[in-house]
Formats: sequence, structure tokens, C-alpha cells
Amino acid sequence: MQSLRLVFRYVIRQPRRAVLTMLTFAVATFIFTVLAAIPSSIDMILKKTAETLRVYSYNADGRYLGVPARDCRTIEKIPGVVACMPMVVLRAKYQNASETVQAFALDADKVAQMYPDYNLPPEVIEQFTKLRSAAVAGRLLMRKHGWKVGDVVTLRGDSNRLDIKFTMVGEIPADNYPNFFMFRRDYLVEAEKRIGIPEEKHPAGFLVTRVDTAAHLPSVIHEIDSTFHNSDFETASMTESEAVSGLMSTVGDIRSIVSAVSAVIALTIFLIAANAMSMMVRERLRDVAVLRALGFERSYIARILLGECALIGTAGGALGCALAVWQFGSGTTLRAVLESAGYLTVTYGAALEALLAAIVISILSAAIPVWGAMRVTPADAFRKTI
Repeated sequence: MQSLRLVFRYVIRQPRRAVLTMLTFAVATFIFTVLAAIPSSIDMILKKTAETLRVYSYNADGRYLGVPARDCRTIEKIPGVVACMPMVVLRAKYQNASETVQAFALDADKVAQMYPDYNLPPEVIEQFTKLRSAAVAGRLLMRKHGWKVGDVVTLRGDSNRLDIKFTMVGEIPADNYPNFFMFRRDYLVEAEKRIGIPEEKHPAGFLVTRVDTAAHLPSVIHEIDSTFHNSDFETASMTESEAVSGLMSTVGDIRSIVSAVSAVIALTIFLIAANAMSMMVRERLRDVAVLRALGFERSYIARILLGECALIGTAGGALGCALAVWQFGSGTTLRAVLESAGYLTVTYGAALEALLAAIVISILSAAIPVWGAMRVTPADAFRKTI
């Protein structure tokens, strides 16, 4: 207890420096926590998509060239296929150009079959089937724009020529794709025809096929691609997990980028902390001399100095972690990077990892100055000019 009281007294002797150093640790820990959460969020996304039984079929000549919706009738005849549905991608704007919404038009009568893992309530599916303007969105997208069930939302597409009003009939309760916005494909076809865009001019971005069992996934993928081989629209089919993983790979090796940035942040905070801790220990030289003259052991004095540094680092790290969990604990969108598949969730594990890093850095940054202070004799310490 005596050592702990001394540590607290040392901290409050220079409150301004202690607070500024603590805030430095807080900012760095906040950033480090968010960065550490990115790989875990990616793993969470891939784990969830790996559990689905959906197959995505793109145009083999280019993912964004589209495929005919009629091909689903052929795919549904393949053994092991539960249902097939064309997915039309509408990149629209909400309110202003910076608020982009990646919306997906699909067949209302197949939503329950295709997305059982979304846990949509029966009443929401019923409304989605009956109301042509119905739309459903994920929780992050609803929260970001402040939408509520029953709101009328207007999205603009095709260079602002296309204005479509949607009635929000429900929120997707599952965590899969919390940025997802889906609406009825026939409603989109009608809206585009009113401005002179025929259905064939806006083909499906890809075809989504649901398989009955995981054992049939490889054979269904092979059969789909074989069926449309040498046709006008050859397909490249893959599991949902592979499709999402391919989307993530378009922004580079995220893990390596995050590791590099985290290393730079750790080095920067280490240098800043080392400078602050060196100045702090330098100011404590006469205190160290007095304690040593009174007979206190070097190890005891070193523990007090290291404890002061560790307390500042722990307080700053805890503040940064708490802010990160408070801000991103329930998830946030990463649409700018990964479109509808992108979201980030700061877990308690990532926060704890960042807090431990802050504590270790605070102690290591003080180790050399404290070791140097322990080598100074009491007589020399009193003669030094602070």
C-alpha cells in the first residue's frame, strides 16, 4: 500500500504532463484497438458466410458484366438445388452523393428459401411479398440513416434519373450483412421501364443458388459452370464465402496493411512515451537519491518509478479501449471498403489486446531511463541540475 500511495503522489506532482501522456496513450490505444478489430471482423464475416449453402454465379468474362435472369430456370433443374434467384445490383444515392446505398433487387417469393439465416419474421416476409414498394435493411444501415420500420425512403439511381420510393417493412435481425438493403426486383423493373430502360438493359449482377446440403456444393458449382460453358454468358460460380473473400482481396492484403500500420503506431507511441518517461525519471533523480540515502533498495525504488509509468499507460490505454468499445462495440459500416459485406465490430478481446500493448509499451519505454537513474549515486544525483 505504501508503494501504491507513493506512485499516486508521483503522478499528481506533474498533473499536466501526466494527463498529456495519458491522452497520448489513449489516442494511440483507440486507433490500435480499431485496427486490431479489423482482422477479427473479417474472420467473423467469412465464418458466417461459410455456414450458408448459397452459391454465387457471376459472368465469367467479368464480375460486373451481368448474367441473364432466365438462367435460373435451368439452374433449378440441377439435382441438389433448392432455389435460384437473380440478384440485380442498384448502386443508388440517398439524400446526397456521399450517402451511397448498395441495394439488391430480388424475387419476393424466394426470400424465405434463399435467406433462412437472416431470421426474418414471418410478418415481415408477408409484407415483403404483398407490398411492391417493400424494402428490408440491415441494422447498421438502418441505424446509420436513422430509418425506422414504416418510413418511406427515396433512393436515386441512374445518374439521378431514377427515383424509387421504398417502404421499410422490417429490419434484418441477423448479423449477416448488416449493410444489406433488399427490395423487389419487379418493382425495379417497373420503375426503370417508366424512364425508358428495358429489363434486358439491366441484367442480374449475379445469380444466387441455394443448395440443400453442404455435400452438394461442389457438384452444383461444377454443374452450373458446365451447363453454361461455351454459351453467350459463361458463368464462374463459387460459394458465398469465396465470393466475399474475393471482394475483400480487391482492396489488397488487409491483414498485412493493418499489421504494418499497427507496428508504426506502436513504434511512434513508444518513442513519445520514452521521451515523456525519460523527462519524468530525470525529475525524480533527487527523490531517488533521498530514498537511497534512507536505505531503500534499488529494486523498491525502480518498482515505484515503473509503477508510475505503468499507471499512466494503463489509465490512457483503458480510456482508449473504452472509447473504441463504446463507439464500435455494436458494429460500424465499412461500406467504402467492402460494400455490403463490410462491417467492423470491436470485441472485448481486441480491446484487451490493445490495453496489454499499452501497458507493455509504458513499462518498456521507462525501463532504460529507470535503469540509468538507478546507476546514479546519491551524491551525483544531488549535484545534477534538473
